[in-house]
Parts: sequence; C-alpha cells; structure tokens
Amino acid sequence: MEFIYMKLKNIVLTTMLVMGAAFTVNAGTNAQITITGDVVAATCDVSLSANSLDLGNYTPNQFTAVATPVAASVKPFTVGLSNCLAPLAAGDSAKLVVTGQTLGGSPNIFNTTGTTTGVMLKVLGNGGSNYLKNNDKLTVATAGTTPAVADFNGKVISLEAGLASATAQAQIGHVSAPIMFSFAYN
Repeated sequence: MEFIYMKLKNIVLTTMLVMGAAFTVNAGTNAQITITGDVVAATCDVSLSANSLDLGNYTPNQFTAVATPVAASVKPFTVGLSNCLAPLAAGDSAKLVVTGQTLGGSPNIFNTTGTTTGVMLKVLGNGGSNYLKNNDKLTVATAGTTPAVADFNGKVISLEAGLASATAQAQIGHVSAPIMFSFAYN
C-alpha cells in the first residue's frame, strides 16, 4: 500500500510540475510598429527613367571647383507622373518633393557614404547654379481652367545629376546617393 501511495504521490508531484511549467510566463522583448498614411486631394504614381544612374569614375584633379559638378559626369534622367486623379481646381499643381541624405554644410550635395564627394541635381536646361536641395519641391504640372486628369497624368520633368565635391580636394571613395521623389499636391 505504501508503494502505491508513493507512486501516486510521485504522479501528483510530476503533474503539478508539468502544469506549473505550462502556466509559466517568460518575459521577452516587445515590438512596436508605427503605421502612417495621408488623406490627400489627389494622387499620382511617380516613376523614374532609370532606377540607378552610374556617373562614372573620376580622379580628384578633375574636380576643379567646390560644389560644381565635373562636366563629364553630368547625366540626364526623367521623373514622370502616371495614374493621376483629376485636380480639384484650376491652378492646382502637381509637385515632386526631393529628399535624400546630404553632406553636412552642403544641403545640395547628396551622399550617404561619408566621403566629401556627392551628387548634385538640377532641372535640365536650367542655366546657372540652381541646384536642388533636400526637401525642395519641383512643380511638374499645373491644372488648367477646366481641371482634367490629363493636366497631371503623363507629365515628365527632366533632371541632370553630376558628381561634385563639398571641399577643395575631392575625397577618394565610393559615392552613393539614394534620392526619393514623392508626389505632392499643391
């Protein structure tokens, strides 16, 4: 009898241990996500003529002036709008917001690799030194007197990119400049 009692006692203890382990809560790490969205008056899809643009290889002595692209490195590309909704009112505008990491002290030289050399952008055919800066807005199209989808849809803006140095001596190294073009209404 004592043998049966001992066996029962062991079974009860084992069951209690298993049940206790099943209800044990282990603390772990938490995770959080921030989800955002916008409600806007009109939308368009933004597309590029190319997903990447190789400006080539240049030596430091080819950079002849600070914040001036090497002429041989300048290459064109386009940014276009498609799948647009009709503008709400005459005179409303379709814009592109240009964003990307820039070099400290040089808001118009884009680069994420840590060298003093980066990429400068400007609207093609725009003479002078009106180079785009981070967060600039470019007007691509303006709605006519009777707003229609065609006022924005299919519109393209031509840009050019070139390598430039933020210092008198261009630093040797790889340049990478991820630049985002986002649609903005008005």
